[in-house]
Amino acid sequence: MLYVNQLAYPHLKYNHNIAHGGPPEGRDNVATSGCGLCCASMVVDQLTDKSLPIEECVRLAEDNGASQGLGTSMFVMGELLADRYNLDYSWTNDIEAVIAHLQKGGRVIVLVDGDREGYVGLFAKSRHYILLVSYDGEEFSILDPHFSDTKYTEEGRVGRVRVDYPFIYSSKEEIMLATESLKERYFLFSRKRS
Repeated sequence: MLYVNQLAYPHLKYNHNIAHGGPPEGRDNVATSGCGLCCASMVVDQLTDKSLPIEECVRLAEDNGASQGLGTSMFVMGELLADRYNLDYSWTNDIEAVIAHLQKGGRVIVLVDGDREGYVGLFAKSRHYILLVSYDGEEFSILDPHFSDTKYTEEGRVGRVRVDYPFIYSSKEEIMLATESLKERYFLFSRKRS
């Protein structure tokens, strides 16, 4: 199973936030702003017989409007992936729909929030995409495109996940906490049913 870590790509430029003058200073590359791109690459690899190298994913986002805001619009990228790779795509804010989708073999890209009053961001200090791979009734199996050896040992994160690299395991409650402040949360992908 393909795992793509954005931290491996500080040299790969990503021209996002186009509608607002371009990337913030120092955030013009995949390592700082490509979590959505990495998740998109992993979805294609896991659900199709094709591949979407990260370099190609950058071009896809830049050439088709998915990079107009900060990072990547998963609304735009989701439609692009669905059209290009013959996938079913939708979004929801319902965690039970997410679980049902995973249990049918789908994948879910999740937009999680970062630090906020009374909450230490589990997956990031600011908004970030992660990929849900499965759910076993107790834990989600997650691929975090911004994983590092020290990330989940930081104060406020210790004990909230289980790590078995490259997978992170976390509870339904933690996923709900990480998304509760957001208007759009879960982006669902699956193979088209014939």
